[in-house]
Amino acid sequence: MEKLARPRTWCLAFITAAVLPASCANQQAADQPAQRAQLAEAISTPARREPPEPLSKVATNLLKERMASHARDMGELVSAIMLLEYPKIADRANMIVADVNLSRPLTGDATELNASLPEKFFVRQDDLKAAARGLEDAAKALEPYRVADAYGKLSEACVRCHADYRPRD
Repeated sequence: MEKLARPRTWCLAFITAAVLPASCANQQAADQPAQRAQLAEAISTPARREPPEPLSKVATNLLKERMASHARDMGELVSAIMLLEYPKIADRANMIVADVNLSRPLTGDATELNASLPEKFFVRQDDLKAAARGLEDAAKALEPYRVADAYGKLSEACVRCHADYRPRD
């Protein structure tokens, strides 16, 4: 019995010495979102063969401010998703829904800012809003696999719009 106890003790000490430093190093990595590189790529200028669809200068300036806000929301969303912090996920998704609120033009008045945006832009906006609502619902249901799927749909909505409209820097 004594001989069996020593190898187990030695083995346990070896595993503790080998794994503990690695887990401490991983704690630093856990403080940062695992998808930071993917997020940076998603908000960077897309590579495309043809130029983006043109938007007016006024619309472009307005959207730059919104995209900065979305970038912050998406960054915080990734962190919350990795840690399955459901209230934070729902809150960030709801913030995206609230911020995606450019209305389709009511008239053909050329002075109306939204009249300078094509219908396809509003379709992309509707897709983004629906995806964010889906993510919020999944988070409120505390269902991690639905959260993962819903985040994928939200990211896809972002990338599609960027591919259509994001200008090259």
